[in-house]
Amino acid sequence: MPVALRSRSLRGQNESEATLSLPVTKRRARTKVEIPEEDEMKEEPMRNIEEIRRKNLEDNKAFLEGLLMIKIRDDFKSLTHSLQPEGKKRDYKYITVSENVPVRRSRRLAHMDVDGNKLPSPEVSDSEMNANEDENTVVMVKRQKVTKRIVSQLTPEEQEALNAKIKLFFEDNQPVVESTKSTFNFSDLDVTDENVLKLTPDRLISMDMHSRSDILAVIGCDRKGTVGLVVKLTSDLHGPWSKINYDFHKAYATCCRFDQSNPNCINSTSYDSTFLTCDIIKNQFIEMFKDTNNHGLTAFDYHSPQICLVSEDNGDVLVVDLRVVPASVERFDVTKKRIRSLHINPKKKDEFCVSGTDNCVKVWDLRNMSTMKYCLQTNSPCYGAYYNQAGSHVFAATRDDSVMSFSSDAMQSADDPLDIAPTTKIHHRNYVNRFVTPFTAQPYPLIESHFLIGSNAHPRQITVFDENCKTVASLVSENLNSLATINVGHPTLPIIVGGNSSGRIHVFTGQA
Repeated sequence: MPVALRSRSLRGQNESEATLSLPVTKRRARTKVEIPEEDEMKEEPMRNIEEIRRKNLEDNKAFLEGLLMIKIRDDFKSLTHSLQPEGKKRDYKYITVSENVPVRRSRRLAHMDVDGNKLPSPEVSDSEMNANEDENTVVMVKRQKVTKRIVSQLTPEEQEALNAKIKLFFEDNQPVVESTKSTFNFSDLDVTDENVLKLTPDRLISMDMHSRSDILAVIGCDRKGTVGLVVKLTSDLHGPWSKINYDFHKAYATCCRFDQSNPNCINSTSYDSTFLTCDIIKNQFIEMFKDTNNHGLTAFDYHSPQICLVSEDNGDVLVVDLRVVPASVERFDVTKKRIRSLHINPKKKDEFCVSGTDNCVKVWDLRNMSTMKYCLQTNSPCYGAYYNQAGSHVFAATRDDSVMSFSSDAMQSADDPLDIAPTTKIHHRNYVNRFVTPFTAQPYPLIESHFLIGSNAHPRQITVFDENCKTVASLVSENLNSLATINVGHPTLPIIVGGNSSGRIHVFTGQA
């Protein structure tokens, strides 16, 4: 009996231990606490950030002072300042100028000689020359300012009188055009005071001279779209000029020429995509052609009296037939870059050359526009490339300050017609600065093998080259005191006109 009781107690003890070893999971009772509406509307207090920052700075400062770091810093600053040498005071000298000291005036700007006498000028009348010396300078300055304003703002009566005077030179029904060319020496040509005048109000871009031998008419266009015309009789080369300015375009004018079918008309192209004609006698402007793609027109030349070749700034060449209204246009893609000059061979009207930002001069034939005829390598962009009057050579002025000549014989005998080297090449400074039009070699029609180009040398001059880039003559004058960037010559008379970038022209004349 006692044994049985002992075993039962052990069994109860084991069961109690088993029950204690099992994990007991306790579940939390979820109760929903309702917050009153008044407590929900209360905002939590905002922490004062500036107060905490200020307290941190004060604690850091107290910590550094405890380490004596601030004192060490001040001692180090005082030590470095004591080691620096004291700077020497410079004794500046101030010069006082007395009011009674005479001020040097430029006699060149006042148009006076060394002795103080007034120099003759084509823009000053005879009555002004007779004025006293004290009022000379003041009167001249006022006259120049007034003249510039009158040119751009003429009254209707003055404009009508000027147009009537210009018409008298072109109304002759039988204009004189000599077929024989004059013989002369370049040393006989000179510029007189009357033949220095303003042609355009802005930078001169292109010029042309009328082919008639009884009158001397010169036109020029500038970068503001204005075309200027000056004219007088060749029988009175030292007489006064008649001058007028036409507002042709609204943008940069690129080329202007007298019309070959009607010599009383002026044709002009511009970056405003228009080809305009002005009738001098009727004083009418006609828009002959406008590019529908709004590409700028850069140059043009006459294939026949009423058919023109026009180049664009996108590299296209247009064949424009002016015999129909509206003008018919045929477009050819000759290059992928901007064209600066276009010139037709005077002896072969189907052949023309173009030059521009390409490093070559491209020669094309209108009878076969599928392939290029010749490619003249210049290894640099060209400012202009032109045939001489004989059509035997092409003269190119490049950006790397070179002038080179390509002969037609070398083109025909070349192994590779698309890689032709220049026959002759010389150094010539073509680019002066961005305010000066670059130099280009223009053909001289009176002598078929010669070219005209301005020069940067002193004294200022116009150089005459032959087809082999050899200097034939240099035109100099006391009145030529600027760079002649654009130059043209008369086809039958010994007359050469050089224009500078400000629009002023210098006319070299000689006796036949």
